Amino acid sequence: MEINAKEFIKIMSKNFGYKIVGTSIGQGIIVDPFNAFIYSTVTGAGYLDDPLYQFTPKGLMKLFYNALDYKFVTGIFDNTTLKNTPYIIAQSKKYLFEGNKIIIPVEFDSEMQLQKKLKKFLVDLKKPSTNYIIQRIEKSKKGNGMEPFMEYLACEVMRKDDYIVENQIPLSHSTGSPDFGGYKLKILPSYNKIHLIELSLIRLGWDIKVSSQNKNQYFIVGEAKTSTTQMKTQIEKYIKTKFFNECYEIHPSKSSPSDEKFGLITIDTNSDIHVIRNNSKEVLFEKDKQEEYASWLLNYLKYYLIANLTNDEFIEFYNERKKKQISGIKDVIDFVNGQTYDNILRKIKEICDGTIKR
Repeated sequence: MEINAKEFIKIMSKNFGYKIVGTSIGQGIIVDPFNAFIYSTVTGAGYLDDPLYQFTPKGLMKLFYNALDYKFVTGIFDNTTLKNTPYIIAQSKKYLFEGNKIIIPVEFDSEMQLQKKLKKFLVDLKKPSTNYIIQRIEKSKKGNGMEPFMEYLACEVMRKDDYIVENQIPLSHSTGSPDFGGYKLKILPSYNKIHLIELSLIRLGWDIKVSSQNKNQYFIVGEAKTSTTQMKTQIEKYIKTKFFNECYEIHPSKSSPSDEKFGLITIDTNSDIHVIRNNSKEVLFEKDKQEEYASWLLNYLKYYLIANLTNDEFIEFYNERKKKQISGIKDVIDFVNGQTYDNILRKIKEICDGTIKR
């Protein structure tokens, strides 16, 4: 299946219930500001604030280079400083969380053609242009450059199945970064059915429902493609970590998995997303290695909760608890890893004056 502008609209409406709307610049779908932010973060689709460079938080919400390690990527943290959090970004780009957004799929053959279209859009629009998010449909590329969109679909489908989901997950340089990951963790408070980024949106008013604790931990991983059907080699690398219970190929038109131990996330001719489970009884994970990964993930989530604080508030939190100043990255890591979820949530609640609903 080719995911073009028309198919994009059908997939988003049919599978997730988003309302289709006609605008002066074409047909789109209406999305609330929080889910729009998540969509832009996952796919790289940009807010129409500039015809040459549309803002997207994609790449800014990252934390670590590798799993089982705590070496910061410049993203949410820059060295010891909280930098690119949703709350901090929203102070300069207030439009991000003000009002619903309309995602418009735009087909184009070249960057020059796209720029001409976007400049015309800015003339034609009656509403503020930042209410619009542009989903690029790159007709010059095989698969239309829609692999990030497939990552988004995998996240949304598996989020419904009680997973905490994430795209471009950190593993290692030699293994690569899987396009999709899903986590069921034995933690309290238990967060299910969320994208990991949602943990950093509490300060902005996003209400995350706390559900019953998972009885078992379960981890899944996936690789997305639209330009090729060859994913087996890369998925085999992910399997070798022994972290994951299941693995998935993610492709819009593949009809069956490449291997019986793989699952498949695909789209049928009616634009319905299908999840096909694997037919193998082979156990892909090793208990000790998965437990090590689970311990790291339990800390990993804390940093997204910490991202609800400004840097000054984080320093204050550290000083309150440690009675000293932050002297380096190790201090930050040791401090965050040593906090309980309840400690962090209490601090957020104290700052936000009761915006957390539990």
